[in-house]
Amino acid sequence: MGRVRAVIDIAVPVVLTSATTMVLAATDTALLGHYGTEALGTVALVLPMWIVATALVIPFGSATQVVVARLHGAGDTAGIRALARAGSRATAVIGAVVALGAGVVAPLLVRATAPEGLDRGQATLVLWILLCGLPCTAVTAHLRGVLGGTGDTRTGARNAVAVAVLNLALAAVLIFPAGLGPIGSALGSTAALAAGTAGLTHSARTLLRDTGRAPLRAWLEVAVPDVGFGLVSYGGDAVIAVLAAGAGAVSLAAHRTVSVAVSLVWMFVFGIGVAMAVLVGHSIGADDPDERRAVVRAGAMVMLVTACGTAIVLAAASPLVFAVLSGDPAVSSAARGVVWALPVLAPIMAVSMIYAAQLRAAGDTRGVLYASLFSVVVVALPAVWALSAVAGLAGVYAGIVAGWIARTGATVLRWRRQTRYAVP
Repeated sequence: MGRVRAVIDIAVPVVLTSATTMVLAATDTALLGHYGTEALGTVALVLPMWIVATALVIPFGSATQVVVARLHGAGDTAGIRALARAGSRATAVIGAVVALGAGVVAPLLVRATAPEGLDRGQATLVLWILLCGLPCTAVTAHLRGVLGGTGDTRTGARNAVAVAVLNLALAAVLIFPAGLGPIGSALGSTAALAAGTAGLTHSARTLLRDTGRAPLRAWLEVAVPDVGFGLVSYGGDAVIAVLAAGAGAVSLAAHRTVSVAVSLVWMFVFGIGVAMAVLVGHSIGADDPDERRAVVRAGAMVMLVTACGTAIVLAAASPLVFAVLSGDPAVSSAARGVVWALPVLAPIMAVSMIYAAQLRAAGDTRGVLYASLFSVVVVALPAVWALSAVAGLAGVYAGIVAGWIARTGATVLRWRRQTRYAVP
């Protein structure tokens, strides 16, 4: 029970962080859904593009967590502080470069993917506003990685809650009273994110004063494959959104509402996976294989119970959940038609993360990348393309399930080949 408690202690703040993000996304979806179906469609189109951009910077924060966890296990405080300072500067620059590049191609992406009837100029402006916050996203991910790698996930969680509250307040004013719709939502999100980054930097200030030599090479070795993983995974999600848009604005909006529900399940999978990776990293740094095995078993139990339980509850309550997220009965009806995906995906995602967390803790992000590349390019996208043409939105989610099965199988295969990290 001690390891279960350790996993929960680290995972709960991470889940809370994800929950506030998901609640914020759900609230924005609900606000925009009641503002108008076209406004919801605009965000459903732009958000995957924004997520792809974040996928190019957030992995550096994930790499920070992996490296810091090992340094913490080995008792190397100086290395942690050096990486905290150097990484903050590096991630700010990376975020700015990615934002600039994405901003240049944004009009082309929107023009190529927007369904008929959607305001392309407005969609482009929304994406530009969101991209302005990308350097803040990068720095925030890095600082959360520094703190989380030492086991302190609470500071990041408190910061996320504060950002969510501010974002909600701004969105409530800018979407309706100000009449800005999706543009107001984007302005509120970017302003809240900038304020949150400033607050987190202040909280981590004691870790940013060191000027020693940072282990940047080890950091980059973990981060670069993870960037590829994020690009493939979230890029695949963006393509899937485009395929869903092919059936019209209602299908695209329904896909957005179901994606929120899937994200609520994923937040448990992700949060507990982070806890597992941190604690496994500590045990690797301390060269304690018995502790590592115990952590994995405890984390697997907690993850499966919470993810599957959440999926079942959401599926049972789907009429109410989808009605809250959209005021359009047609959107809610289309979303309920694919609610079966929730309980099907939950155990598959959980098993995949159980093995992926161990690979990440060991620094094998390259293996995680290979599994994602295979599942998205070889299985998910071809399946979604073929099945959506036959079965519409139901085909989209059948293809998504097929992709996750492939990812899980490939991740397990990679884990089995890494025999020194195997858990009997």
